[in-house]
Amino acid sequence: MSFRSPLTLFSRAAPNRSLGLLLVILNSSIVVAPMVSAHQSIVGTAFSCLMIAGLVQALGSLTENSRRACFWLKTTGLAIVALRILVEVPGSPQWLHLFTLMVSMMFHLCMMLILIRHLYSPQPQSEKLLAAINFYLLTGITFSYIYLIVNLFSPGAFDLANENISSWPCYLYFSFVTLTTLGYGDILPLSSLAQSLVTLEAVIGVLSPTVMIARFVGK
Repeated sequence: MSFRSPLTLFSRAAPNRSLGLLLVILNSSIVVAPMVSAHQSIVGTAFSCLMIAGLVQALGSLTENSRRACFWLKTTGLAIVALRILVEVPGSPQWLHLFTLMVSMMFHLCMMLILIRHLYSPQPQSEKLLAAINFYLLTGITFSYIYLIVNLFSPGAFDLANENISSWPCYLYFSFVTLTTLGYGDILPLSSLAQSLVTLEAVIGVLSPTVMIARFVGK
């Protein structure tokens, strides 16, 4: 009988726990963050910083073999926390808000790449399933930042009941409505860039589950 040390068992279980923690954090961000962010309060900022810290912690075990990815993830996470605090300071410039959104978008894109690498690595199927679910949720969250940035650069790119919208919770809702191809029609992409991005997200929303299912069935 081969002997396995507790450290070996812990290291093998760590990715599963990390991916499970990541799933909890992403669901919390989707459900709770819009409610607290809508008030632009200290509570909203604190919750956002807590979520970023949790994301960095959750993905820690998945980047242990890549020092560069681990360093980038932690550095960017710390920068977002600092920027989120600075943005809430009265009189902060508009460019700082835009820069914070762009850094947040890059942070989520980096997490998506980490999950893709984990998904196509020789890992247990349970880990790959969790990675696929997290990737799908991150797609919706990342596109919400992209839509908000597009609307800041091109005001009126999106329309809600003939009124321009600029709050992140609205774009988060719209992003997941688009990703799941529900298409309620209450928010409309008006500019050509917005329409192209919406089309791209809808395609990803359809193809992503199909590719994942085909991969698992093939295994």
